[in-house]
Amino acid sequence: MQDNILVVDDNEDIRAFARTSLENEGYRVIEAVDGVDALEKFNKESPSLVILDIGIGQPDGFEVCRLIRKISSTPIIMLTTRGDEVDEAMCLAAGADDYITKPVSSRILGLRVTNQLRRRTAQQTEKVEVLTAGSLILDLVSHELRANGNLVALTRTEFEFMRLLMEQPKRVFTREQVIEAIGGSVDFSSDHLLDTHASRIRVKIQAAGGPRVISAVRAVGYRLFYPE
Repeated sequence: MQDNILVVDDNEDIRAFARTSLENEGYRVIEAVDGVDALEKFNKESPSLVILDIGIGQPDGFEVCRLIRKISSTPIIMLTTRGDEVDEAMCLAAGADDYITKPVSSRILGLRVTNQLRRRTAQQTEKVEVLTAGSLILDLVSHELRANGNLVALTRTEFEFMRLLMEQPKRVFTREQVIEAIGGSVDFSSDHLLDTHASRIRVKIQAAGGPRVISAVRAVGYRLFYPE
């Protein structure tokens, strides 16, 4: 299911930047130009996450955040150009989950959004102990992967790689999102290293009698992919 992101900013250029960045990550973007518009669209669209600029007139971003927080636990990321510690404290006090100072890169914006959505999913599925995809079964308690009933020995990194992909089997994750999930560093990870992890996982699963999994999407990242 595609996540809907509500972007609230009175600057058309900022909205266009956020829309392009997030649509490239596979999200659907809803735009609002002020607080009143934001509240109407929030109630109508029930977005998965809100990106909310502070300076949007009246009601301002702080007030909109407080009003949303009264009725929903939907993740909220607030934007500001000021970079002031008081702003950060006020954002958190209003109920925001994260805070970003503009300007922000597409990559950082996408990572922050993905992290908040993953945290929300984890909170909603805390009682889920097993992920399944076709003949694959990933036990989150015992940290075991089985393919057609056969145990597949994975390293911690390989397990976290598979966990990310199996949480949303149809979604394409960027290389940066995979690095974040496996606890690596963008500075010290390379495309070759990620491809090596993916290749090793494929070999192990196929050796256990499972399907060929993990499809590399050129210039983007990876998706689980498995025969239906």
